[in-house]
Order: sequence, then structure tokens, then C-alpha cells
Amino acid sequence: MKGLIGKKIGMTQVFNDEGNLVPVTVIDVSTCQVVGKRTPEKDSYSAVTLGFGEIREKILNKCERGFFKKNNVPFRRHVKEFRVTVEESSSFNVGDAVKADLFSKGQLVDVTGVTKGRGFSGVMRRWSFKGSQTKTHGTHEYQRHPGAIGQRKTPGRTYPNKKMPGHYGVDQVTTQNLTVVEVDTEKGLVLVKGAVPGHNNGIVFLRPSIKVAMREQHKAAKRA
Repeated sequence: MKGLIGKKIGMTQVFNDEGNLVPVTVIDVSTCQVVGKRTPEKDSYSAVTLGFGEIREKILNKCERGFFKKNNVPFRRHVKEFRVTVEESSSFNVGDAVKADLFSKGQLVDVTGVTKGRGFSGVMRRWSFKGSQTKTHGTHEYQRHPGAIGQRKTPGRTYPNKKMPGHYGVDQVTTQNLTVVEVDTEKGLVLVKGAVPGHNNGIVFLRPSIKVAMREQHKAAKRA
């Protein structure tokens, strides 16, 4: 399996083996379950579909209800596909629970989530601008402005993607190479050290670190 769906519970702190206090983010993966599979014969690729979180049947539309009933699995609020090899897919059956022990203590993982929404923000908050002018003689209420945005008559317009005030947050972000500090299989919790994107109770996706996998592939290619 290449990943898990989880819910960001919040932060706490634990002591590591050296006795140091480590701040961690608690991620709940207790209700992860295989709700479907993709096969090369039928779908031209191999993948496992995971479901997470409970939901009432009447909230789902007809297609969603039909998908869960066809596979004879409980209704799940969140669904996500994870690409796997044919060999990995054969070890999972529809209806199997996927537990937190998919990851191990000390492993590096990539965590994907949606960042907190911060509304309409200025350039100093959104882009960390220093400020256009200092507060000196004759400067009135211009300290937090973005400054000039044009290029005179030629081209006579503002270029696209200019860093300006606007909507800040609610972006899908992946934080790479976070360390798994502890795994509680019984409670279905994964404790991660690092900046996990999103607010408390937000949905996140955990995957093994892509950089570690690429590094191993590079080493194997060099040995070959």
C-alpha cells in the first residue's frame, strides 16, 4: 500500500528514546478501509481505493451509494485512490481494514492537506513583503502597500501572476520528509513530527517519502 487517509486531530508532545521532548501532530487513521480496486485487465492500471470516515446513506448521491453497495462495504465520507503494483494489490481485498502499522517508527512520509483559509490578505501577510516605504516625512498610510505594479506605456499592462493582495490559503500543499515519531495501531493513530498542513479535523493523505524512494531507485540503478 502506498498511503493512508487520515484526520488531523491536533498537536501534543512526547518523549523520544533519548528523553527529549518532541512536538508531534496526531493523525487519526482508524477508519481506513479498502472500498475498491483497479486492475490492469479492466482499468488499464493497478490501484487500491481507500475510504475514510463514516457518513449516512442519504447524504450520498445515487452513484456513490451504488458504488459502496456493489462492493458490499460501509459508506465512507472520503475516498482516495493510491497507485500500487499488481503484487501489492493482490495482498489487499475489498473490505480489508488498513491500519496505522502501514508506517513504522522513524519512517519519513509526505503529508498532503489543504491549508487554513485566511481570507483576503495584503501583500505583507500573503507574500511576506517588507513594505513599500518607510514611515518618514510626508508618507501617509502607504507603509503596507505593494508599490508600483506596471511598466509604463510598454507593455501598458500588469503581467499575470503578479504578487498582489488576494485570497490567501485553502491551497493543497504537500509537506515532504516528515518523521513518524510513534504509531499506535490499537487506537489507529500516527504521530508525525513536522508541519502538517491544514486545520484541526482536516483530512490529510499520508504517503511514504517520494524522495527516499527515488534515492533507493537511484542506488539500485547504480549497483546494476
